[in-house]
Amino acid sequence: MIDWRVICAIFILFLWGCKPDFTAEKNAASSLLNVLNNVERNVQEIDARLIKQYINNVSEKCKKLQQETTDTLTLEDAQLLVDFCALDQHLQSCLHRKELIDAEVVQTRTQLFNLKTDLEEGRPHKDSVNNYIEQEFLFVESLDQSTEQIIAELNGCFNTYAELNEEIDRLLISLPNEVVE
Repeated sequence: MIDWRVICAIFILFLWGCKPDFTAEKNAASSLLNVLNNVERNVQEIDARLIKQYINNVSEKCKKLQQETTDTLTLEDAQLLVDFCALDQHLQSCLHRKELIDAEVVQTRTQLFNLKTDLEEGRPHKDSVNNYIEQEFLFVESLDQSTEQIIAELNGCFNTYAELNEEIDRLLISLPNEVVE
């Protein structure tokens, strides 16, 4: 008489032995998750509320000066105003790119988690996994570089704001008294 339990156990061992070894790929996916965690920490350090405050401040001051300046500005003052008002668009661009990176981090984390799950269950083909990991590595690396670029640009914007804000306030004060509230 044949013991079906023994045959099933042998069959299961045979199938388990045929599973490809994805140890290296699992380690690569874990490393990618660690890099993604660093990207997430860096992008979270970008304070969206602070950027929005700067945007509102720049926007309000520029609007007020553009609407209520009755005299012709000197070339120097006009250049100050142009440079200061350009901060609005640049800050908005940085904020928008930060929000895109936030969304990409969440989506990429989900994809890498799903990949690790598939690898643990031995589902994918080894060649496609290596291709996918390489693509994800390049993508995560670009997210990291983009985050660093945004931080550098924001620091530049904040420095420009600090340099120009006092002069812009001087222009606001110089508006005719009946216009200033």
